[in-house]
Amino acid sequence: MPEWTIRAPAPGDVCALAALHVTVWRHAYRGLIEQPLLDRLDVDNSTTRWRATVSGVDAGASENRVLIAVVDVEPVGIVEVGPGRDADAPYPLEVLSLNVAPRWHGRGVAQDLMARAVGDAPSYLWVLRGNDRAIGFYRKLGFDLDGAERYDDSWRCFDQRMRRPAAPA
Repeated sequence: MPEWTIRAPAPGDVCALAALHVTVWRHAYRGLIEQPLLDRLDVDNSTTRWRATVSGVDAGASENRVLIAVVDVEPVGIVEVGPGRDADAPYPLEVLSLNVAPRWHGRGVAQDLMARAVGDAPSYLWVLRGNDRAIGFYRKLGFDLDGAERYDDSWRCFDQRMRRPAAPA
């Protein structure tokens, strides 16, 4: 049995989710995104974003789904999925974000979050070019790079699209 539980976030989780998000980004994207951009990440801004996301989902104002992995009372992972945002979306479901605390990498948290949020549904996601750890993880779940790329002006980086027609049997 895992050491964590998976559940929907509550309003009281928002500050911890924001701190988790900033920590994960600063760790995962070091050397891939310009350091001054990572240094500008701010827990207060992230709190505003996650508060809006969680309240929108709770109120039914968003079609997205958010799940968190919690150990004791501490969120250690978060996943958000929703309708594909791209005009050429290969599938209706997009994995919008998946973040797991670095100390929980390799322990099954991310797989559990993805299994609960995506299941075996056809889906796609965008991953930062050069993020070999993430690309390898998603490949283990049956996702493959499909050749599509986009430039993210705000982060000054390229993203690559990965997709999975359905979960591997």
